[in-house]
Amino acid sequence: MSELRTLSIRVTPLPGESMDSWLEALARRCWMPVPSLLSALQLRPPERIHQFVTSMPEQHLRTLEECLQLPSGRLDQTVAAANLFGRRAPSCRFCPQCLNETQGRWMLRWWLPWTFACTRHRALLHFDCHRCRRPPRESISGKVPWQRPGECTHKPPRRRGSCGADLSFTPPLPLSPQHPLLDAQEQLDAIPAHGHRSADLVFADVDRLLTELMSSYSSDGLSSTGAKFCRVWKRMLDDVTDPAAEIGRWRLRSRAHTLLTPQFLHREHEVRKRSLREIAKSFDLPERLVVQRAKDLGIKVQPAGTRPHPFDDAWLREQYVVQLRSLGDISHETGACTETVTRRLVKLGIARRPAGSRSRREMLVELDKSVHHDIRAAVEDTLHGWVRLRRFQINMAFPTVSATADYLNMEHGALSMQFSQMERAIGGELFRRSTGHTPQQPTSRGVSLLQQLAKKQARELMHHALGCDMTSMPDREAVSAAQTAFGADSRTLTDLCECDQPPPRISVPLSLLPLARQLLSHPGQEVYTTQLHTTTGLPLNTIYKQLRRLEASGWLLSRREGAAERAHRGGRGRIYYTLTATARSIPLHALPGPLEANDTQVERER
Repeated sequence: MSELRTLSIRVTPLPGESMDSWLEALARRCWMPVPSLLSALQLRPPERIHQFVTSMPEQHLRTLEECLQLPSGRLDQTVAAANLFGRRAPSCRFCPQCLNETQGRWMLRWWLPWTFACTRHRALLHFDCHRCRRPPRESISGKVPWQRPGECTHKPPRRRGSCGADLSFTPPLPLSPQHPLLDAQEQLDAIPAHGHRSADLVFADVDRLLTELMSSYSSDGLSSTGAKFCRVWKRMLDDVTDPAAEIGRWRLRSRAHTLLTPQFLHREHEVRKRSLREIAKSFDLPERLVVQRAKDLGIKVQPAGTRPHPFDDAWLREQYVVQLRSLGDISHETGACTETVTRRLVKLGIARRPAGSRSRREMLVELDKSVHHDIRAAVEDTLHGWVRLRRFQINMAFPTVSATADYLNMEHGALSMQFSQMERAIGGELFRRSTGHTPQQPTSRGVSLLQQLAKKQARELMHHALGCDMTSMPDREAVSAAQTAFGADSRTLTDLCECDQPPPRISVPLSLLPLARQLLSHPGQEVYTTQLHTTTGLPLNTIYKQLRRLEASGWLLSRREGAAERAHRGGRGRIYYTLTATARSIPLHALPGPLEANDTQVERER
């Protein structure tokens, strides 16, 4: 085995920084991807980025400390105890202001499911990227040296690169200085989560604080601050109480141990003959957990089906024959298993419907003849006809199917296939797809279908069929952002060659926005190509082409480095670029595209 290597370029972990963030900073300093850096240190990189925090072996920590000459045990503070997460992959939240101040360094506590606020900046943490609406840290990026710190690394489906949004520009979610959430978060942050502390002790402390917080505070306290605050708070509660998470399972076990005492189970199950399923339903506990608790206490568990389930035969016939409800729906409502309901139907002489999707109510229902024939053709004899019609309404608000797929958070190909199936069922083309720079447009039949769907009768039928699963129509901001992104590539760069003052409206293609933003951020500074490559992460060939394009349009002036400067510095001669006087007078917020939308949203939040 070869001798262990040491690195001459070193980066010290920040206080409270996570292992994945520190390795990214080290890889960016060494100008190499994280997997290559670990392979050079004879370490095997994990498959997912959260495993740097939850599953980093101790020998790997000692190896890294030896290679970087760090104090022994220093890296133990960058990882969390593995038994805090279980099998479920955690999601990382973030504070945009912290990312801006630390140049894109991520904190360890952001990985913990009970961290929901930043006490330093008094704001709620964000779960998703403001551009792609997806978690920004899910996998290890192989292009760390070419990415700016604090970028979203989520790779959208059927796209070449990652999202690349600067998370430090995400609008903050501020809280008042005396907000009860901040006080609770300070106490939660004081609970040590790294090292070898028992998960039961950590969960007990967390559960005590969260129980006190949730008993005295709810999402109603955030209603005055906006719907986005309520969604963030509700998502945090879902992460902590989810039975699939390790802390959620621990809370259920602790609750079952407290409520299901031996005396209670003996009285309810053995004396009063209540089933364990009824007991589990009354306490909102999983049935398997109640059964296991009874077995641990030595209580005899009566097998399911030993006692006949009381049925209202007239109600059962109405639900199955007239209402066309499935066996699963009926068993869920009555608390009986599917086999029990089936046996009761056979005893009543009710013929069973065919198994599979053909017996679903959506496949058997027939609409009234007064409903438009295109709506009936799309809904009848299909499982998800109303869903497709709703997605068609949403699709016509966007310029492309891809924009609709991003809004619905689904694959572009799956959505196109659903629209094709609906057009085959109706028997005609509903809309013309976008081509080049021409947005999609509904056909005459599509316009007619949209008008019929807007009528009261169709709206009521759709609400009745979809209920709470009915997707809301996109707001004006989402549609405007999609239209801006659709037309961004077709923009022509505004010519400043003969302008003393910049025109009132500036046009910049989407591909030029990162470079134009970097130049306008430092208007009086001379820059060269390698410097722009380091700060923006764009390829050198792309920067060369964009600089020539900006210079030809009167945005830049160039000068070649003199002989004295080259002799003093050494190396090849550089070409320095600086903004013209007209370009320097353009404010940064005047740039169009996604930056303009983000700045407007920031001002609105403030």
